[in-house]
Amino acid sequence: MPIGDPMGGSEPLERKGVLTRVWMSAIPVSDLDAALDFYMEALGLKLRYREGNWAELGPNEPLGKVALYVPEKDDARRPGGPTGVVFSCDSIFDLHRELVDQGVVFKLRPQRQPWGGLLAVLLDEDGNEIMVLEHPDRYHA
Repeated sequence: MPIGDPMGGSEPLERKGVLTRVWMSAIPVSDLDAALDFYMEALGLKLRYREGNWAELGPNEPLGKVALYVPEKDDARRPGGPTGVVFSCDSIFDLHRELVDQGVVFKLRPQRQPWGGLLAVLLDEDGNEIMVLEHPDRYHA
């Protein structure tokens, strides 16, 4: 049950306490330096922060970032397999061609999906699956 305005004001409150965006998604890797080479060189992400076995890459704030980390021994997440990370792009076929020329392996080449967009799945050097989509009718400025 909401408690209302703790300051006793009578003005209606703006709705607060809602999720606003995805801040970051973390991907376990076996070798942080090798992973940084792949994500920065092949995918073009910019390094924003690094400390120890943790690095954050992506665009300038306030857009979401990808974190790469070397998991501790007791961490349940291990490198390889689905990450849940989905990037968008403006031309999936051009991106696919460029990445294939760089030697990047695709688990799924760009394919039209039932929902109308195009989807591809690439693999990083640890076998982590990264999805890329192009949806021509959404998210264009």
